[in-house]
Amino acid sequence: MGRQAWRAAILCLATTLGGCGEEAVPLQSYMLSGSLESTTTPASGRWAYVRLVAPGGAFGDPALFLARCQLVGPSCEYRHTQVLEGEYTVYAMVDMDGDADRLDPRPSSGDLLSPGRPLILFERQQLDFPDSAWRAMP
Repeated sequence: MGRQAWRAAILCLATTLGGCGEEAVPLQSYMLSGSLESTTTPASGRWAYVRLVAPGGAFGDPALFLARCQLVGPSCEYRHTQVLEGEYTVYAMVDMDGDADRLDPRPSSGDLLSPGRPLILFERQQLDFPDSAWRAMP
């Protein structure tokens, strides 16, 4: 194969792999914020975590985004400003015994945990966890 044929083959392959010259559109990021509240179980001073995992994922799956806040009285406000648009499952947890790793919190006995909630993020959104959302870990 001559030099010109190789160039044409490489150009054709690059065009095919590159999406025919279309530019990739970067994903937008948005703010996810909300409040966590625990009035039935006193939790003032405890740390709470909001964990986003892949759609349909479990709490223990790798966190794609993580936010935390400290309850003052019965509630706290969390905020994560750079969440990429997309689909997630969201969990929240209140660390009642103070043993959670702040970079990768996992629930232990006595902690409060919310069931997973689906989230499709395409704009700034508020997601609250009221007192009724919690289940105590056995």
